[in-house]
Amino acid sequence: MGPLSKIEHVADDGDLAHVPAGADALGPTARVADSGNELWEWLRLLNRRKALIVGTGLVAVAIMALIIAQQTPLYKASSRIMLDTRTFKVVSTEAALSGVDTLNYGAIQSELEVIQSEFLIGRVVDRLGLASNPDFNGTKPPGFLEATLAPIRELWRSGVSSLLAPPPPPRAAQAPAARQNRTTDDSDPARRAAIATVASHLTVSLLGRTFVIVITVESPDGTMSARIANAIAEVYLADQVDNKNEANRRATEWLEERLAELRRNLQVAEEAVATYRRDKGLAGSPEGVVSTQTLSDLNSKYLAAKTRRIEKEARLVALSKASLNPNELAGITEVTSNATLNALRTQELELNRKIAELSTQLGPNHPKLIQARNELAAVHARFLQQTQNITTAIRAELDAAKAEEEELKAQVERASVLSGATSQYEAELKQLEREAQSNRALYESFLNRFKELREQQDIQRADARILSYAWPSTTPSSPQYKTGLFAAFIVGCLLGMAGAIAAEKLDRVFRSASQVEKATGVAVLGMIPLVKSTIGQRANIVTQVVDRTTSSAAEAMRAVFTAISLSNLDRPARIIAVTSSTPGEGKTTFSAALGGLLTKMNASRRVLLVDLDLRQAKLAVALGLKDRGGTIDEYLMGTKTLDECIHRHEPSGVDYICARADTPNAPEVLESHAMKAALATFADRYDLVILDSPPVMAVSDARIVSQLADYTIFVLHWAKTPRDVVKSAVSALLSVTDRVGIVINKVNLAKHAMYEYGDYGDYYSRYRGYYGAAYGGAGGAGAGTGGAAAPTGAPSAEVGGIAKLTRIVPKMK
Repeated sequence: MGPLSKIEHVADDGDLAHVPAGADALGPTARVADSGNELWEWLRLLNRRKALIVGTGLVAVAIMALIIAQQTPLYKASSRIMLDTRTFKVVSTEAALSGVDTLNYGAIQSELEVIQSEFLIGRVVDRLGLASNPDFNGTKPPGFLEATLAPIRELWRSGVSSLLAPPPPPRAAQAPAARQNRTTDDSDPARRAAIATVASHLTVSLLGRTFVIVITVESPDGTMSARIANAIAEVYLADQVDNKNEANRRATEWLEERLAELRRNLQVAEEAVATYRRDKGLAGSPEGVVSTQTLSDLNSKYLAAKTRRIEKEARLVALSKASLNPNELAGITEVTSNATLNALRTQELELNRKIAELSTQLGPNHPKLIQARNELAAVHARFLQQTQNITTAIRAELDAAKAEEEELKAQVERASVLSGATSQYEAELKQLEREAQSNRALYESFLNRFKELREQQDIQRADARILSYAWPSTTPSSPQYKTGLFAAFIVGCLLGMAGAIAAEKLDRVFRSASQVEKATGVAVLGMIPLVKSTIGQRANIVTQVVDRTTSSAAEAMRAVFTAISLSNLDRPARIIAVTSSTPGEGKTTFSAALGGLLTKMNASRRVLLVDLDLRQAKLAVALGLKDRGGTIDEYLMGTKTLDECIHRHEPSGVDYICARADTPNAPEVLESHAMKAALATFADRYDLVILDSPPVMAVSDARIVSQLADYTIFVLHWAKTPRDVVKSAVSALLSVTDRVGIVINKVNLAKHAMYEYGDYGDYYSRYRGYYGAAYGGAGGAGAGTGGAAAPTGAPSAEVGGIAKLTRIVPKMK
């Protein structure tokens, strides 16, 4: 690519900022700047599309004004009801018969639904006779707007709304059963229409976090609105009292039926208790308690008898063992406690001592010794006899204890059988008595409840009271003119903004140099302002540029040439081709104006304009010529000499060679050796040769001419030429030459200023007074001219070129 095909970034201090490959070019400061730039981009978008946005808002205001004018004024009236948070009860009643639970949010919401119920509204309609009122029964003729929108509404109801409608929400809290069972008269269409009308214009809500219910009604008549709001409040209070009376009546009837049933159950239970007592012999006698006590005493006696029997058995066994060993008798209680045995034991001790003494003094057969022995044997016999008597007595006591034990055991067994039967009878009797007692308690409870209800029938009151009545309003609440028109304007402006954003997103043309450079990769030489002229008078445009050499358009063209001249100081461009992507972008006018301007500014500079658009040949029209003279094809074919073909444009002094439209075999002519020789001749005789080339996308001639030129200027129409067409055309040129620069032509400075891109066009629009030309930034009809680099405010071409030099110097060879 050529030196102008690369884009360099210019730093804030005017130096070139070179960013290494792979480096992060966006630091924190740059990101903040990008965020601010993005905000400015949005603001600029709104600014340049403000006509669309404001226009859409005004259209919306006009439509809303029409709608409001067709609407019937509605007047609003509100009454207020306060729920009673105090518990008012003369006697205790159950929750089913109590008032509204004002501490339950769900109960309060249920009351709001009751106020808006069809039944309650129906009572209001009947009370005020709204079924015969044309404003409510649907017999009033519709207005013009309503009649116009009726088919659309019907279509919406029939099809679209059913498709878009969300699933039905869960049912709200149900009203009390007494209210649910009430039905309305649906046989009268007028009454149904009146109920629907009142319901659609009724609003019921809580006042903040209080227990105050606000009932608001809208209607075409302010007095009727107040009457309906007050009637709804009064009917609601009356409905509460009626509901309580109805619930009381139902409860009383149910209690009467229940009391009769409980009375019969109580009688049956008491008769069952009496019959059971009589049949089981339990009536009037506490035998059950005596039998239990007797069984306990018998058990105690039986255990005592058994203990005595065991004790006597043990004494008898011990005595029997001791009788076999007289020495052990001393440990027997009966023996030690017997006085006779103790005396005998004393005698035995005396006799043994005596026998021992006599044995030592006398012989064994001495009569005294024998007598002592006989006395001792007699003592032993008496001791044994006495022991046997004790044993016999103990055995008799043991027999008696066994007999007592057996008797007591038999009594205990008989008492146990009797006590078990009595306990079963007693348990069954207690169960019957409990049932009878439960029936009696339930009967007495229902009887007390019945008495309470009978006493409360005459003292029912509503659980709410009217806090304030509604008063007629003289100011309509709907439609709200200011709010409606303002809202319409806001909505319209929002729609306009959406349209503006859509238009910007769908914009497929170039409006700034940065957009072109980013899309094509080729440097933009400049932007040429749109010059006013009579429609179709291209010569007028060229004349204006040539005559007013200090205008912004003239400065832009000089800056273009300066940029091209400085692009390569070693080999300056002598032959410059001017082309575009499609016809009508102003390339021919730009070529003629550039050549004339350069000649006019420097009389010693020899400039030649050559029309190589062999198919359209518009150079003569751009210069305002009536006679083309000799044409380039005639010179190439040798039918005319060069002097016969070259003519001079008197207003500017530039030389030119025209072409003949629809020249046969145009590509062959342009590729011929004669053409190359002719261009060499032109370059020898002139300082600068400007070739007016055909459009790139139309024919292949432009690529041939670009190969013959030292430099190619590509002209595109500002805000008109599609981006894809420009990119395709530039790519085609770059395939044959690398020295290409782009000029944005026909820039409408007034519209371009709305974008505030900060490029050349923005400079021209801001400082147009500097050039002293009234037309420099004006938009108008007619062909535009080619483009130039952004000047820095200098009146000369050289200074304008220096502004571009900061972008070109790094690429200079």
